[in-house]
Amino acid sequence: MTKIEHLVFLHGWGGDAHLWQPLLEILAGRTEVRLHCIELPGFAAQGGEDWPPLETLLQKLYRQLPANCVLVGHSLGGMLAVRLAAAAEQDKILGLVTIAANARFVEGDGWPGMAEATFADFSHAFTAAPESTWQRFCSLQTRGDSAMRTLLKTLKSRKPQINSGAWRDALRCLAELDNRQHLANLSVPALHLFGDGDALVPIEAARAIEASGSKVALIPGAGHLPHCSRAESTAEYLLELIGRIESAQAQPFDKLAVARSFSRAAQSYDDCAHLQRAVCRQLLAEAGEHWMPCTILDLGSGTGFGSELLRQRFPQAQIIALDLAEGMLKFARARRPEADGYIAADAEQLPLAAGSIDLVFSSMALQWCYRLPQLFAQLQRVLAPEGRCLLATLGPKTLLELKQSWAQVDGGVHVNQFLPAAQWREAALHSGLAGAVRDELRLLHFDSLRQLMRELKGVGAHNINRAADKGMTGRRKLQRLSTAYEDRREERGLPVTYEVIYMNLAASGAKKAG
Repeated sequence: MTKIEHLVFLHGWGGDAHLWQPLLEILAGRTEVRLHCIELPGFAAQGGEDWPPLETLLQKLYRQLPANCVLVGHSLGGMLAVRLAAAAEQDKILGLVTIAANARFVEGDGWPGMAEATFADFSHAFTAAPESTWQRFCSLQTRGDSAMRTLLKTLKSRKPQINSGAWRDALRCLAELDNRQHLANLSVPALHLFGDGDALVPIEAARAIEASGSKVALIPGAGHLPHCSRAESTAEYLLELIGRIESAQAQPFDKLAVARSFSRAAQSYDDCAHLQRAVCRQLLAEAGEHWMPCTILDLGSGTGFGSELLRQRFPQAQIIALDLAEGMLKFARARRPEADGYIAADAEQLPLAAGSIDLVFSSMALQWCYRLPQLFAQLQRVLAPEGRCLLATLGPKTLLELKQSWAQVDGGVHVNQFLPAAQWREAALHSGLAGAVRDELRLLHFDSLRQLMRELKGVGAHNINRAADKGMTGRRKLQRLSTAYEDRREERGLPVTYEVIYMNLAASGAKKAG
């Protein structure tokens, strides 16, 4: 598990590190994560510097970031933080929080923001009279905040040294930044905080960001500086995100182990995958009769059984088979060459163009994904405006009888753990994919425990938890397990429950309109 070690704060235009102080004081007493503030070129401690071109600035800021950090940015700092998070290497930025940061600050192209004429007037006023314009900016930041008078007094008490050239260039950068696409493609957990009385970022912008699939929270009674006037609430949101990230980081599966397991099982998979084939047929039946997707992604394509059914159902479609396991793709190419292309990749990092897929079809593969916000962000990204997802995965009641029998033997982790339908439903809705999510229990019967274990291994789904005991399972333990399981035997044999979660999802109206 990768642990969050740092919180890094980027201030906005006209600000400095001191504006974070109310929030830092609260966080210092409630987390052991190290706290860092970075000041932008031309501001405060960096006041002698020029404002560089955007790519130079991003590279400079990126070099200052420690590994395993959550990046927190206010206004312009938040917009820069989005760019940094969108380009970050794995384990550099683990999460993102923006505060009062629009996707694009100046309105245009149908996006809500500050009126272009208003921004131009402000820029001209700053060029003519920097100090009085800064004071006006202080008032704008506090407008709409229930603590306006106190906050305004605090801001004006810390008169900055204004580097007018750098500040003017930073204003130009603020006007030119457009993060709409970057927000949609973020691969790290993110939260976007707004004051509900903000006079600089309209509430419609927060709603538009939320409608695009991002997680948004409004802080009541706050203006443009909620981290100053509502530091306690802001801290709560930050700590909740840290907890959520660290919980998600504790993934029970090593993706490389999953890939190796299924590659080894390629030759035996079809002989054992009775349930998998039944679920695949059921899932395809939900596609309907009067819809003809042009491009289909068979996500977690395995040995190609799903691609074969898709080709029969949609003979003219282009089918892309994507799987984590190279061995599965090799088998499919040789035995079921129905797809038009084969890609070895992780579902959480799809190497496909945005808006390129009409149908994402995935049967009994996504249970190996635990970062659901990232997974659904990828699905939403690659879907065409009228695209759909047909997904089937496994829920936590899968192999319930085996789990209960093992619990009578020891306290170890012997059965793969899967996420409940509620989490899948929530992640789908939050990403902007709406539709039906349902689960069903399928009961199978086996003649013996040995037969069940052989089938699980045959499909590559034997115990690959990180927490699993890597040593040999002794004969005595297996005997005790067999005895415990035999107590559950029914007339048809040993019962084995599978919880199958079906999702029939479509891009939301916001996606279609965009």
